[in-house]
Amino acid sequence: MQNEITVKPVISIIILNWNNWKDTLECLNSVFQMNYPSTSIILVDNNSTDGSIKQIKDFTRRIPLETVELSEDEINKSNSEKIGIFKKEIYQKFKNDIHQKFILIKNNENRGFAGGNNVGINFALEYLDPDYILLLNNDTTVNEDLLHELLEVAGNNHLVGSIQPVLLNHDASSIDSVGQECYSWGAEDICMGYPFNDHKGFSDKEIFGSCAAAALYSSEVLRKAGLFDEDFFVELEDVDLSWKIRLHGYNSFLAGKSRVYHKRGVSGSLSSMDLIKGVKDEPIIRKWHRQSKNWLVIVIRYYPGSLIVRAVFRYPHKVFFTFFRLIYSSILLGKTRKTCKILRDNLKVRKKVQNNRLWEQIWQKWIKTSPTKCGNMVDDS
Repeated sequence: MQNEITVKPVISIIILNWNNWKDTLECLNSVFQMNYPSTSIILVDNNSTDGSIKQIKDFTRRIPLETVELSEDEINKSNSEKIGIFKKEIYQKFKNDIHQKFILIKNNENRGFAGGNNVGINFALEYLDPDYILLLNNDTTVNEDLLHELLEVAGNNHLVGSIQPVLLNHDASSIDSVGQECYSWGAEDICMGYPFNDHKGFSDKEIFGSCAAAALYSSEVLRKAGLFDEDFFVELEDVDLSWKIRLHGYNSFLAGKSRVYHKRGVSGSLSSMDLIKGVKDEPIIRKWHRQSKNWLVIVIRYYPGSLIVRAVFRYPHKVFFTFFRLIYSSILLGKTRKTCKILRDNLKVRKKVQNNRLWEQIWQKWIKTSPTKCGNMVDDS
């Protein structure tokens, strides 16, 4: 009797770097320790200015995979009239085994989290045809069994759109995320900051959506639902993608056994009082602009009118400061007209969403009035 040969799903791993090569190399080192054979690794550099390209290329000389280096201009040619010729040129660079490769893509500009990852995802879908795409923040490190654990959950569930591992902070003392959650006025990672006790495990559970700092996405679902909306640039783009995945009839799950360690970015904060006082620190103002604009896009696209009205009366201060910060930052950044156009255009998206047969049951089930209790995520058995 012959042994049955099991064909493992092919996975493309995409890591985005921008001016942070030290964390990126640490992430790559952990990825190379994973015990899963059918992978390609795509590293997209978002036009770093800190010498990242040199450091990454030095690193690639010491790895067992063949390295293929591509510029954004080369990839863009694939959309031109010479697409057939260019595809042959790229395939020649991969020689025999298209999946056992390290691919370095250099962007001409910083496209943010959404645009930078889209470059990698589009390349993978076009040239590598993987079954799944694993997104990893460059400030994460992974366990060697990660892909096996994620795929086990995929195999045990139907209509899988995305799967998220348990995200812990870098020293495993607290939880970074065990899934996304939408509230009446806001969206957050479940249990972020909650103390972590490894003596208690996590159940495999259905969640609203996956935090894209570490998430496995079905290629088939991405082709149907679409990729990240690049108007978000960074922040809440993964929440938007989770909505699109659900509106196409697919679900997201937490893989309770898996672990990924995340150095969540620490950035400057700005209080509402600082805004009133007239703070004009441009990086912080840009952060507030993205946060308020992106959240309003989520609300306009996906929230029913009844919940919006309820939020105005239940959380008037939150609603007020969302609009106040958006107006304040838009004026300072000279983006008033562009911001208004984005919000206005999303009213059209809203009409399309509300015609989706799944929309009502999605918001009724997944928009919460209060955060999930972290104890409900833990398996005590």
